[in-house]
Amino acid sequence: MTITKKHFTIIALLACAVALSTWAFIEHKTKRGVNDQISKELAQRFDETIGVAYPLIESYALALRERADSIEAIAEKAKNEDSANFNGAFGRLWEQHLHTQGCRKVLAVLEEYEYFKISPVVKLLIDSGDNKKKESEAIQKLTQAGLMLKEPYLVADYDSLMKVTKEARQLISDCMEVIQPYRSEETNIRAWRELMLGGRYSMKH
Repeated sequence: MTITKKHFTIIALLACAVALSTWAFIEHKTKRGVNDQISKELAQRFDETIGVAYPLIESYALALRERADSIEAIAEKAKNEDSANFNGAFGRLWEQHLHTQGCRKVLAVLEEYEYFKISPVVKLLIDSGDNKKKESEAIQKLTQAGLMLKEPYLVADYDSLMKVTKEARQLISDCMEVIQPYRSEETNIRAWRELMLGGRYSMKH
């Protein structure tokens, strides 16, 4: 009788173990299925958004490269004019540069991206799930490059400024290498604003 009870207990425990394992397996498959579906939907949302936002992203990358060029040229001039007071010389020359037509064009693009990066639209690209993780990180790199080049006059010396522009250029290149395949026929850098207005793509999609 004792042996029978032991056998019964063992069988019951084994049955529980099998049931728990089966439940865990089903739960895992269910969660994985849900996560896969969410990732697919986020990826689709990214693909639909990037086509409209691409002109601004590309223009921003080009504008940042022009800004880096200007920073380096002005830094070189400041170094030659007054190496002992590099920061002061750079600040004066940079102020003059801000009033040039070329700089104003660059600033217009930079300003547009400033609006873009705090809008709900950018979240459609940044929060794009596992399937678009590389693309999401690329856009964040581009934004980081912009921050690095935003206030060059605050960098104290020539060598540090050259290091900043070099690192920013690398971030820009890294971003565009990933984003380039998403080039669209859209050319208007303000087309992304239509997403907020629901003109092309509902934010609730």
